[in-house]
Amino acid sequence: MDTQSLWRASEWRVHTLLRRARHTQHGRSVETRDLQLTSTAGYTLAARITRRVGAGAQPGLVVSPGIHQGLAELHGYGSVVSAAELAGAGYTVLTFDPAGRGKSWGEEDFGGPEHQDNIRAAFRALREDAGCNGQVGVVALSLGIAAATAALARWPELGASFLLDWEGPCDREIITSGGTILTPAAGHTLDDDGYWTPREAVGHVARLPCPYVRLQALPDHAQPTEVRHALRMAHAAERSRHDGTLPWFQLNDHPRNEVPARPTWVDGGPIAASRTILRKLRSLRALLEAAPAVARAAERGGSGHG
Repeated sequence: MDTQSLWRASEWRVHTLLRRARHTQHGRSVETRDLQLTSTAGYTLAARITRRVGAGAQPGLVVSPGIHQGLAELHGYGSVVSAAELAGAGYTVLTFDPAGRGKSWGEEDFGGPEHQDNIRAAFRALREDAGCNGQVGVVALSLGIAAATAALARWPELGASFLLDWEGPCDREIITSGGTILTPAAGHTLDDDGYWTPREAVGHVARLPCPYVRLQALPDHAQPTEVRHALRMAHAAERSRHDGTLPWFQLNDHPRNEVPARPTWVDGGPIAASRTILRKLRSLRALLEAAPAVARAAERGGSGHG
């Protein structure tokens, strides 16, 4: 193992220890409820709602998990943020095992059409929950962006309030670059458009009906030197914005609708990533509360500009 890998592993252990130390506090402050979703294909999906104890109706948040992740990781220490931490940011949070993972039926789909339909099922269930005020955002963790972007583009009637993308690989080249994340290829060659096109988030940004926010660190959590995916997503959002189909987009903390020539990347590592994700979610929640007209436009399909 090289020096950089050792450092990353060490930082993740520290991150886990810090979160364990906060676990008792989170356990007292949040409540959970298990439920089952049903996909269009008829698969039963294990899901869970997490919210602060005593909170009234508040914005909802669907989590599109990273590769091989689901309830176990999001309710433990296997993900960069936990469901309890997300609930602490002021959301009623719905987490689930995508088809083929954990306790859910079906086959692993690596962000393809089945997992996109799973996002739709989760979204509908959360919007109907009494703890949700009708505004629902999505946070996509790493490869979770494949299912999230396509789902919101395919079904604009879901009326998402926003999409927050944490370091998601945007296309087949980035997903498989460096030989480090080959599993999602599932044996498919890079010229297999039928397989890859539904899973390439960069191709769906143009049809997003809600604000899009990209968080990107250098080093990246999976491919340390890679930032091309962030720039490709930002440029795709910029083109969509010019066409009038995207309310607004943001890269890290740069001004909205700006792709700077020299972007400022956020700090890398799991501790900084967790802090950055939660800070951005708090700001998005404040935006929904302060600008209900933006939220209503997103619920109608996002024709207005923010």
